[in-house]
Amino acid sequence: MFGFRAVSSIVALCFAVAVKAMPSSDATIGSGLAAKVFPPIPDFSGASWIWTTTQGLTGVPPGTSTFRLTIPSDTTLGPSANISVAISVDNAYNLYLNGKLIGSGLDFSQPNIWTINNVPTTQPWVFAILATNYAVALNDPTVNPAGIIASFVASSMSTQQAKFWSTGPAPNPQWKGTDFAPVDFWGTTLDDSAWPAAVVLAPFGGGPWGTPVPGPASLCV
Repeated sequence: MFGFRAVSSIVALCFAVAVKAMPSSDATIGSGLAAKVFPPIPDFSGASWIWTTTQGLTGVPPGTSTFRLTIPSDTTLGPSANISVAISVDNAYNLYLNGKLIGSGLDFSQPNIWTINNVPTTQPWVFAILATNYAVALNDPTVNPAGIIASFVASSMSTQQAKFWSTGPAPNPQWKGTDFAPVDFWGTTLDDSAWPAAVVLAPFGGGPWGTPVPGPASLCV
């Protein structure tokens, strides 16, 4: 949670890298800027912090974990949708959608909002997170808290509808998580059926993280 941090910056249009980014080449997110309009901005109301183990609340060793969530295809929003993601990770993350790097962050106290326009609804949406828990100090193995919180809004200009979901207990969709990074963990073809379910740690405002407020949205094209 606290301690040694890499120095970096977040660049507009989603080209920053907080943790080492993996190359990716599978499913297309969507191109074209026909509807360059941000969908409703998500916040963390109703969301919960999650990790691979309940020890995330009190302390886990420094290291990297990966998380995945698949949202089934659903064309009720029309042929495409705009997606906004509010996300905070203790400590750093890369966020992927359908194999593409969407954005990165380095400070859980400054959550990010990423907006992706014109995402096809005819294929599943596979979200993946590479999350890194920093050491308290360089080469210090002391355990410290780790967690992820995120909220999502998918909206449609054509149908004027929106769908909302967050990290947390049912009825939210179930994230999966593991304490290693398989090859192509960000991709759409990885079989994660044997991955364990992520563990809910605390609702927003609980645990050691306070109530961080997501910042202004960055547009991913």
